[in-house]
Amino acid sequence: MSLNERQNQFIGYLLSLAKESEEDRGALAELRSGLGKEPGEMARVHKHVVPYLPEKNYDDRWYYLIATLFGAFSKHGKGYSLGAAFRTLKGKSDSMEARFIALLNSHPDDLDDHLRHAVSLLKTNERPLDWFRLFEDLLQWDHPDGHVQLKWARDFYKIDSGNSANMPYSDSTLKEEDLDNE
Repeated sequence: MSLNERQNQFIGYLLSLAKESEEDRGALAELRSGLGKEPGEMARVHKHVVPYLPEKNYDDRWYYLIATLFGAFSKHGKGYSLGAAFRTLKGKSDSMEARFIALLNSHPDDLDDHLRHAVSLLKTNERPLDWFRLFEDLLQWDHPDGHVQLKWARDFYKIDSGNSANMPYSDSTLKEEDLDNE
């Protein structure tokens, strides 16, 4: 699934609020004010979100979540899924992988808190995030196949093609006697 035109416009609008040298600090503060709240409790956020909401309200919460997270950290990097962005933090702490796994295992009702902490870590470490992609992923989070979670895991655990030292086994280290012991 890709974002429709209106959804792309929504993320484009958010990015325009953080445009370098034209940053709308007031609007970003209004978005941040909704962190940790339910959409009905975000009066200052409505004017930034409601114009972009679809007719049916089954996914309104994802619009509000994206808006508030963006208010907290607006650094955009095309192609940086949450898994890819988190991968850059792996070496920072032993708990990074555990935090990422907790995020992957999150029930949709708990995802807001996990994402708020994840975005805070990205902000602290100045790691960009592709806001278009995150929005697209959130809209599909509940899919029974868990393809979003699998995509993030692939991005997080991806091995750099030029670095076989990260691989548990490579063709050069695997011997025939190792295969006999399986």
